[in-house]
Amino acid sequence: MKVKIDELRKAAILALTNAGFEKKVAEGCARNIIEAELAGKKTHGIQRCLHLKRSLDQGKIATSARNYKVIKRSKTHLYINGNDLPGFYVLDRSLETSIKAAKRSKIFVVGIKNVRITGFIGGYARRVAEENLIFIGLNNSPGGLAPHGAVKGVWGTDPLTFSVPSNGMPVIFDTASSKITWGHLMLARKFNKKLGKDMAIDEDGNVTTDPEKAVALLPFFGHKGSGFAMVVELLAGILTGSGVGKSIPGGWGSFYILIDPTLFRPIKDFKKDVDTMINELKSLPKAKGVKEIFYPGEQSGKVRERNLKRGWIDVDKKLWEEVKELA
Repeated sequence: MKVKIDELRKAAILALTNAGFEKKVAEGCARNIIEAELAGKKTHGIQRCLHLKRSLDQGKIATSARNYKVIKRSKTHLYINGNDLPGFYVLDRSLETSIKAAKRSKIFVVGIKNVRITGFIGGYARRVAEENLIFIGLNNSPGGLAPHGAVKGVWGTDPLTFSVPSNGMPVIFDTASSKITWGHLMLARKFNKKLGKDMAIDEDGNVTTDPEKAVALLPFFGHKGSGFAMVVELLAGILTGSGVGKSIPGGWGSFYILIDPTLFRPIKDFKKDVDTMINELKSLPKAKGVKEIFYPGEQSGKVRERNLKRGWIDVDKKLWEEVKELA
């Protein structure tokens, strides 16, 4: 059903504050949730309000902005302890500092430890690119991915995210190390839809298409996705002092780098060459059945523009009723 963007935003904030989150925290979470909906990323959209409430009901997540603690800070880096706050809020708040700092120092590194549920990383990446900065981000999470060759989940689905500004829509590459995200699994469970083949395994280590039996997800391209996940765990997990697997306790971790292209060359020249690269890509001869060649982030960017222009988002009716009830 069609829901106005402002109505969806207000409902998300109300749902989270009614659940028990401080208003500042609820607003930070809602900002990313709406960004996901705008970009058509339903796996990280309004359903996350219900996910956050469940985590709160289970005592797994903090609610007050006072839990946000800066451990270390310099002209070129920021180290934060989220103390079990939603990663939605901590990442959102950290960007307020890091974007300004990156424009002064030209490069800025952020490490975040002990948060919960980091959200749609592509939304943060877009925000950075719109400030004419490059974003490189890695985020880990609790066990949800079975490394290549294993039949048990131990690492997170561990997304890697990159964004680069251009004169048009930014280039945004945002992918989990698993074939599907945990959000995909959550939606499949909610709407009773089967998973694709070779995407998940059950508690016995057998491949399953039943979302209710799935306990871990498989990495994309086998050892390659598994390797990506391990790198994420090393930097977003171990480097920040967050939890990794079953042997290193702690919350979720985030590690990101902001780079000002003017550290190397004028932004005008940089963006011009990015545009030239994109145009060359899109003008290449197309494979049979391919109508258009897209660059990373282009399709979701067009969905976002369309949603903003028309002022409403298509939301599942049952899900919307649940969110409204909570709100």
